[in-house]
Amino acid sequence: MIQKYLVQTNIWVALCFTCLVVFFQLNLYQPYYSVWGIAFFGTLAIYNFTRISHWRKVLASPSQYSSQIILALVGCLGAFVCVLLRGFDLKTFLYLFVLGFLSFCYSLPFSGLGLRTIPFLKLFLIAFVWAGSSIGLLLVVHQDLREHSLLFLSVFFFVMGITIPFDIRDALSDTRDLKTIPQVIGFKTSKLLAVGCLILSGILFYLEYPNGLFFKSWFLTILIGIILVRGSHPRKREMYFSFWMEALSLLPLLIYSFAKIFC
Repeated sequence: MIQKYLVQTNIWVALCFTCLVVFFQLNLYQPYYSVWGIAFFGTLAIYNFTRISHWRKVLASPSQYSSQIILALVGCLGAFVCVLLRGFDLKTFLYLFVLGFLSFCYSLPFSGLGLRTIPFLKLFLIAFVWAGSSIGLLLVVHQDLREHSLLFLSVFFFVMGITIPFDIRDALSDTRDLKTIPQVIGFKTSKLLAVGCLILSGILFYLEYPNGLFFKSWFLTILIGIILVRGSHPRKREMYFSFWMEALSLLPLLIYSFAKIFC
């Protein structure tokens, strides 16, 4: 049930990403539900579009892709409505457009092509878009990008660290032309690199916010992330990656909320 209705529909990854946005917004700025809506519906749209690899497959089996198309359209409409409700200046609109365009070009739905086919680019592109769409968007809106640049880099390396296991998962099925990190340096070294990225994320976060529940929530997430990274393997079940690894983006908010309630 969870895999069918949450994971395969990309509702789970959209929810986890939104929780990452909420975590930072609650700690840094005044919460805006419309921003949460943009994060959720935008992620829902992009991730469902990426499931559509080529238009010929859609024409050959339209029923197979109907749910992805419907959810992608719902995501686009929902994100558009939330943008109208929130209201942004021109700079923020351009920023959102660039991130959306990069996300769209990542797989170029209906074509079978995309930026993901460029060797070594996939990992950095995902990390940049996720960091730019979560903490980066908040910093741009509030004109604090320079002041909190270390926080942006912390999220960037965090996303790199939790994305490498997905390349480990796909290493046996990806074509050699993709030249993903595990294909080039092997599984063990890839895990070490992922752990290094997570540790670096924790250090950068500490340099920005050395004390308080904000940092402790991030620190605990890093520790759990390291455990999950070390346990990643191509033959692990899909739920290990698509549910538990994705849940690392939700974890900071979960830890923070529990600590607020019970401490």
